[in-house]
Amino acid sequence: METTDLIKEVANSVRDLLIEKNITYGDSATNPKKIFSKGSSVDSLCARIDDKLSRIANKGITDKTEDTVSDLIGYLILLKVAIYKEKHGEYQAFKETIESGGHVNINGSPISTIENLQVHYDNIDEYGDEEN
Repeated sequence: METTDLIKEVANSVRDLLIEKNITYGDSATNPKKIFSKGSSVDSLCARIDDKLSRIANKGITDKTEDTVSDLIGYLILLKVAIYKEKHGEYQAFKETIESGGHVNINGSPISTIENLQVHYDNIDEYGDEEN
């Protein structure tokens, strides 16, 4: 089997598993109930990723830990989703404030127009850092 076909097969398998678990667990990875842990979904996913990396570092990759690799891939995808949702939610909240006549303060700079807010978010990369 060609490498590109294997990439598609593995990616589809992870995608299907993530969708199945998201349905089963009720979107708990990116929209946690916060019953015990009060951290953000990004923080919670980073902790899960740390656990998986720790397991791999301690046990190596064997037949018994191969599922950990799949879990890690899944958590990394969910982390990208959570970062996107967090950024989009913040933008929407700021936009509503400006539309109601207020302004927001981002990194010490007051922003009072939707246009300036959009410019700010256009200059942020997918991880929430300002691009140069």
